Amino acid sequence: MGTVAEGEEAVGLSAHDLRVSVQRIRDYAQPYQDLLVRREQGNHLVRMIEGLTSGLERKSVEPIAVMHGIERKLLQRFVGENGWNHDPLREHQRKEILEEIGTPNASLILDGSATPKKGHATVGVARQWCGRLGKVDSCVVGVYATYVGRDGLATIVDSQLYLPEKGWIDDPKRREEAYVPEEIEYRTQAELALEMTQHLSKEMVFDWVLGDDEFGRSRAVRDGVFALGKNYAFDVPRDTRVRRLSGKKSWRADELAKTRRAGDWSWLHVRDGEKGPCEVVAFALPVMTRRKKGVWVSETLLVMEHPSDGRTTYCLARSHETKDLLELVRRAGQRHRIEEVFEEAKGEVGLDHFEVRSWHGWHHHMTLCQIAHWFLVREKRRLGKKSSWHHRQHDPERNRASAIPGHRGGDGRAAQLSARPERGGATSALEGTRVTSTAPYFI
Repeated sequence: MGTVAEGEEAVGLSAHDLRVSVQRIRDYAQPYQDLLVRREQGNHLVRMIEGLTSGLERKSVEPIAVMHGIERKLLQRFVGENGWNHDPLREHQRKEILEEIGTPNASLILDGSATPKKGHATVGVARQWCGRLGKVDSCVVGVYATYVGRDGLATIVDSQLYLPEKGWIDDPKRREEAYVPEEIEYRTQAELALEMTQHLSKEMVFDWVLGDDEFGRSRAVRDGVFALGKNYAFDVPRDTRVRRLSGKKSWRADELAKTRRAGDWSWLHVRDGEKGPCEVVAFALPVMTRRKKGVWVSETLLVMEHPSDGRTTYCLARSHETKDLLELVRRAGQRHRIEEVFEEAKGEVGLDHFEVRSWHGWHHHMTLCQIAHWFLVREKRRLGKKSSWHHRQHDPERNRASAIPGHRGGDGRAAQLSARPERGGATSALEGTRVTSTAPYFI
């Protein structure tokens, strides 16, 4: 069938592994086929998953059609037209994910991702911020949620298209041409992210919600997540205003960080990375943040300096129970897993290879990519392969230390590293050793 090109790999799997998995793709796809109305739709779904998990350089419709020796228009209509509902397929995928890697200790990570696109016809295309290019340019933006569960395995569980208000929501003709449903109203990326979290909390178990400052700057997102009974750690801008519990003065987060004494900072060995130890210098401080009508809410300001590259990250966090510093640092750092998943999904299943003009086409493509990526994650797990994002376990002997002195006059109050957790029960979504802090705090 030519499902995988010679020498190509996907999510840590060799070409041979995937050739052996051709029948497994068909077996895996069967429940999704059963959710489609017509038999030919089910056949097209299998062809698309085979193509998306193949070694094709470009995972768009035309190369996949050529790979299977069928007319391009057949797959174009399947992906681009409103002939099937993608929601049941996503619901089934989430059930499978929950069964295989679900754990109450899981994290849900929120992030937006832009795909550069030229022209006028592609649904959602506009001049807006494109992170890949690092500037405002013509692109399409999606908002995504990634689930990080048992054994640290991660995959995308939801994706929604962001439609700019100007030029799309306010343009009836353009909406009609792209088949945007009438009920779709303008929602910011933060509003989309909160709606996704609320919906996913009804279908999946997870304890923490993480995100970058696009969502962290939104008080509505932070409060909405906490109202769901979830803990959170969101990046925020350095100029975020906070107030100490014991005072009335309002501080910028970065200004407040400069007032901290040397002994308030801890140098923490967070985990062993692919390129060496991942360490941060951090402190956490209970603060108050302002809401409407003069209301103030308790949160925790987390500041992390990254010695490897000199970055400083500011986060606001909140938990329903007491947490130690290292757990909070590890949770906040886990946010970058979604960037790794994006890299894998774009490189291995063509997440950004969509060539569709309609609202339904974009969501169909994303659904097929989610299903394909989840298949590869399952295969990697079955074969015992390590993906490029897999975080190595700590060496319990080498890491048995209380602190690394020498930075800001570290006073030895950093978290203590202990042996690996005992087996049994739900596996933590956080990989590495169990850590007990000598300086707990409340968030």
